[in-house]
Amino acid sequence: MQELMYNFPPTYFKVGIYTRLSREDEKDKESESIDTQKKLLINYIKSQGWILFKIYVDDGFTGTNFNRPDFKNLINDIELGNVNLVITKDLSRLGRDYIETGYYLEKYFPLKNVRYIALNDGIDTFDNNNTSNDMTPFKSVFNDMYAKDISKKVRSSLLTKASSGQNIKSFLPYGYKKDEKDKNIILVDYEVSPIIQKIFEMYYAGNNKTEICRYLNTNKILTPLSYKRKTTNYFNPNNKTNLWSTTMITKILRDRVYIGDLVQHKYNKLNYKTKKVINVPEQQHIIIENNHEPIVDRNIFNSVQIMLDKKSNEWNYTTSTPHLLKGLVFCKKCKSKITYNKNHGKYFRCVCSSYKRNGNNFCSNIHLRENTLINSVISSIKENIANFLKYDELEYICPNSRKDSKKLDYLNSKINEKDKLIQSLYEDKVKGIITETLFIKLSTQYEIDKKILLNLVQKEKDINKYTIKKEDFISNIQKLLDFNDNNINRNLLIKLIDKIEIDDTNIEIYYKFKAI
Repeated sequence: MQELMYNFPPTYFKVGIYTRLSREDEKDKESESIDTQKKLLINYIKSQGWILFKIYVDDGFTGTNFNRPDFKNLINDIELGNVNLVITKDLSRLGRDYIETGYYLEKYFPLKNVRYIALNDGIDTFDNNNTSNDMTPFKSVFNDMYAKDISKKVRSSLLTKASSGQNIKSFLPYGYKKDEKDKNIILVDYEVSPIIQKIFEMYYAGNNKTEICRYLNTNKILTPLSYKRKTTNYFNPNNKTNLWSTTMITKILRDRVYIGDLVQHKYNKLNYKTKKVINVPEQQHIIIENNHEPIVDRNIFNSVQIMLDKKSNEWNYTTSTPHLLKGLVFCKKCKSKITYNKNHGKYFRCVCSSYKRNGNNFCSNIHLRENTLINSVISSIKENIANFLKYDELEYICPNSRKDSKKLDYLNSKINEKDKLIQSLYEDKVKGIITETLFIKLSTQYEIDKKILLNLVQKEKDINKYTIKKEDFISNIQKLLDFNDNNINRNLLIKLIDKIEIDDTNIEIYYKFKAI
């Protein structure tokens, strides 16, 4: 049947020209441009006397994904019988995923009795004597490998830029904007930076995230997404909300960009064939500290992180009793959290949660009243703060410092791996297994990776401790010294205390500052 089709009159073929261009083709932009593809294919169709039904254009779409708007329109027209010949400049214009490209060439087009021509590759599916058709699977694989190679090069280039402190994000976080002259320079957007400061101030002062949302929505403050749509070319038809949410507040409160740190490589595409992204482990984030002008004071930011970890502002007073030291107290024996039970309606007593769940086989009862514990903690804090007033500075322990040993161990192990790889490469070069050029290329990349890891190690060591100046902390100190039954402030306790361990008689307090 296919051999007879060449006897059909030219008017039999109703042609759909398909053109495509994406970023992966930019280096050949002139030869691959949409206009160039159109002119070449229109001239060829005219020379054959065929009927041109429509030209389909997907400009800016990758060849590794067939979910393209005008390609879908082409398939729809084939289904309607409007097109029975598809022509492209070459096979890569149809697609670079060899599996899906093979599906259309080997299954879909033959099933629909559609002829396919890739002009420059000499492919014509209705010409049984065309030897170029036999090479089609190999060309598809080659196109796929090309797309994969380009993806690797782009990713490597972006990581190199990020490691050198250059911004690689298309859109900066709410509160910042790109310099019009140099997109790598990050500037404060003073139109909305006061909103960022207000959010941090409110949370630091004890307002929970719901209260902050209510304030922002009541004052008709544009959400980050609404502001992005207003000031950039960003468009997302699936997100139509114009109200602030607690998720937005959490994202802002957690973002280190607001203290001047550039954090990149937080996400990665799953692979070069999909747009799906996955989270990158925190240890592999590329962080450049003090990269740009901060919006929020670093000490306030660190305090807010502690409060978020302890959820100190998220009590629901209407449904539960607010215990002042909730989440801070642990059993000295088994390290389980301490909960509180009411003793015959008179007072609350401390109870080990492991003992409460499992009985004497796992831990023991604790005979300590909650008010006794609170009084002891407040007395200890007042004593330490009174001593602190005699000094100009106080050493403050970073809240994450106890977790950082594992992170440092991981980073140091990765550094050792890079050293071994470099040594192995050198041995391969000496033995003649690899060339000098390849050795230089690979070892240079490993040295860059090692430098990034060494910087991360140093940063982890640097942020374990920092110093609080007395004038920066004096207002909070005064509030603590003025403690009474009516103004005890849980937020201040969260900022000062890491944890408390208790048993029947002993109370051991671990402060976030170096107790005097």
